[in-house]
Amino acid sequence: MRLGSPLTSPTQKHVDGINGQTVLEGYREELMNSFASQMARYNPLNVQRPQSSMLLNVNDPIQVHLLVETALGDSSEYEVLSPEEVDNLKKQCQSLTQRIKQTQQNLAIQSKYRDASISMSKLYNPSDKKESRKRSVLSHHKSDSVKEADIERMRCEERCEELALELWSLEKRLIEPQKRLLKHTAGVLQMTHKGPEKVTNGQGVQQNGIPGSPESMYTYHNSKNSLGPSLDDDLFDDRSLYRDADKLETYGETPKRNGFEPHPLSLPSKTQGREQMQMAKTEKKLEDLNGKLREAIIRANPDREQTLGQIPTSKVSNGRSMDANETLTSHLDFLEKGIDAEFDRQMEEAERRQEESDAAMEETIEDMNREIRGILLSYDPNRPELPELTGTGLQNQLLYFQESVRVIEAELAHSHDYSSIKAINNDTGQMETILMGLWDIIQSGYGEIRKQKQERRINRSANGLPDDDESDDDGGDSDETYSLQAFSKKVQWLYGQATKLKDQKKVLQVQIKQQRELNNKSDATKDTEMRQKSEELERTRSLLVRAEADSDRVREQLSEVMEKLNEARQNENLLDQQRSTSESSAVRAAQDESNQRLAIIQKLEGELEELKDDHSIAGAEFKAKLSTAESRIAEMTAQLKAATEEKAQWKDSMVERDVAIEQKEHEMENMKMKLAELQTEVTIARAELDGAYGSRAQRAAEVAANPVIAREIDSLTRNNASLAAEITELKSASASAGQGSKDSDQRIEVLKKELTETIEDYEKMTKANIEWEKERERLEETIDKLRDQREQLEAELSDEKVRWLGMRSPIGMDGPPSEAGRTSTTVLKEEFKKMMRTTRADSAKVVRAEQAERRRLEDELRSLKKSLGPGKSNLGQNLRPA
Repeated sequence: MRLGSPLTSPTQKHVDGINGQTVLEGYREELMNSFASQMARYNPLNVQRPQSSMLLNVNDPIQVHLLVETALGDSSEYEVLSPEEVDNLKKQCQSLTQRIKQTQQNLAIQSKYRDASISMSKLYNPSDKKESRKRSVLSHHKSDSVKEADIERMRCEERCEELALELWSLEKRLIEPQKRLLKHTAGVLQMTHKGPEKVTNGQGVQQNGIPGSPESMYTYHNSKNSLGPSLDDDLFDDRSLYRDADKLETYGETPKRNGFEPHPLSLPSKTQGREQMQMAKTEKKLEDLNGKLREAIIRANPDREQTLGQIPTSKVSNGRSMDANETLTSHLDFLEKGIDAEFDRQMEEAERRQEESDAAMEETIEDMNREIRGILLSYDPNRPELPELTGTGLQNQLLYFQESVRVIEAELAHSHDYSSIKAINNDTGQMETILMGLWDIIQSGYGEIRKQKQERRINRSANGLPDDDESDDDGGDSDETYSLQAFSKKVQWLYGQATKLKDQKKVLQVQIKQQRELNNKSDATKDTEMRQKSEELERTRSLLVRAEADSDRVREQLSEVMEKLNEARQNENLLDQQRSTSESSAVRAAQDESNQRLAIIQKLEGELEELKDDHSIAGAEFKAKLSTAESRIAEMTAQLKAATEEKAQWKDSMVERDVAIEQKEHEMENMKMKLAELQTEVTIARAELDGAYGSRAQRAAEVAANPVIAREIDSLTRNNASLAAEITELKSASASAGQGSKDSDQRIEVLKKELTETIEDYEKMTKANIEWEKERERLEETIDKLRDQREQLEAELSDEKVRWLGMRSPIGMDGPPSEAGRTSTTVLKEEFKKMMRTTRADSAKVVRAEQAERRRLEDELRSLKKSLGPGKSNLGQNLRPA
């Protein structure tokens, strides 16, 4: 790129279709006078309101009346707000105003920066094409300086445009609340406006001998229409709602002014009580607000506690204020005093910050002027001294800087007329000297880095630690002599190392991010699995409890069956005794069948006992396995908690390493900025030496006499080496942390495997329990069938008993057949009724016993659930990761 060729303009900012450069041009006049406020209008003829137009004649009643009527008509539709909304709008206006002032100050400072950068860019850009052609041969080594100057100028312009757009948007936002406040004020004044009263004697009331307006001679109005009729004098005067607090003592009276008589108002007692309550609430709110304001001011500046004094308190007697005027006035005075104190503090803080900013800027420009003067002293020993630091402005320093820039431009233009050839011959030697100095600095820096690495290796080997330095040591030979090829190779190697470090940093960041995502995902998966296993464990417990309850119920049913069988045996024994004399083949067959059924029942009872034993054994085994599984779960939970704690510690260490990496990156960026500043200073010095006189030896001696740059480059090289060593340590620490994460993942996998085996055991036990449940149902069906058969046998036995009773009746043997039939029938009925009553009573007893047993079992089950409740919650808590 040729020296002085124009660069592309900075990127234009757009907000709502507004160009940033256009907005900045609109603020040009304000920037020239540093956003000084415009002078308000002044009309000495208007004593009451001097800030008015010179064309306004306040002594003309017609003109004033027209203005009043126009204002009333225009503001008739304006919105009237509540006090809370007005306070909010005022707070918005105050906040936006402060931000606008701060933005204006920043824009003024940035505009000065922009002017300075433009002046600096003129050092490198020629003023005409002829001079550009003369300097095009020498400008190949100045392209970096030109680029940096133009980039700095574009950055300043871009920043100015951004601040201008921000200022424009803030001013636009401020318009809306100000507009609403002004409309509210106009609406309130229009609503409460009251024209002159109509006097009773019919004579017009004059003000200083002049009627207030032509309308005031004949009309009186108390509404929004000034031509409306007069209202009743006893109506409520709504103007009292907008009176000041110190005028409430004269509430209900119209001041006697310019001939008007007072207008007393008679208000109801209810309205007075409401007003007194409102005044008490207002005093309380003011007292609370003053307390908060006093605390905020003392917190910001404890020295103001004595000057502020104490908060005025309300004087209340019998629920109402004794001296409302004095109390409200004292509260308002204290509030005004606190607001003024806070505003003064904020203004002092803003002025202090502005003074510090101006002082820092003045010192920076003074440093630049000192450097430029040091450069120009070799050409002009009579250069004037620098202006002293005033701390009040930058004008003197900027003027001196602009004068120095003009001198440099003149010197450059003068020197290039006859020293271009000499500068070309001397440029190579000068560049050789500078490059040799940089070569020596780089070589010494790498020698020191190697020495530090060697000492670190020795220390680690002495402590029995392995060498953790895996960095590339191919930095060349520290004793290598200077050559242009070697210098180019060294610079390329440095660039490659920097690129490699950036790539490694990106890879580490990606790995850390992936590890975090994996850890979060694994945590969520583990939580889900543990929750599912807990639910399965709860279901297994419920199945076990239900199986125990069913086994108890089967045991009770079996006991009932056994009792009924004993009763049946007794009945059969009685029947055997009764049938000892005369036994028929049918009874004998029934007896055989009953014996067979009894054998089957006994067999089933034996099987049921065996099943009960098996069930009790299986239940004991299940309980033992359950206790073993719970202990294993507790151990696994403890291990999982320890692994989670290790994982949390590892995360904390990773966060600390990220913070350390960010700090090192920040330090590296600062070093890069310092290196850029040093390159800028070297470029300026190089530009000065291009037009210098004297031999090569003299220039080399002058360069050697200024060791500041060499020391700064040496310190930067050492800082670079220390940063590289710290990055290496962070990489090794990250690798070790990754190994720890792998160990914790392996432990989690082992715990997960053990938990899976435990769950499989649970599933097996659950399947066995289900099989036992099916076997129990099958046995219940068999018992039901046997019960039906027993009932059928009981019915057959009852029939046989009835039949045999009829056969053995004595009446049936001796009496007549009709009487015998009637007697046998009666006996049979009586016996059947007795038998049914006995059966019903037995059934009722059985039902009551079953209900009592069921209630007892339900109570035991509830108590068992209550006793198992805390253990279940503790197990669920143990299963959750810490």
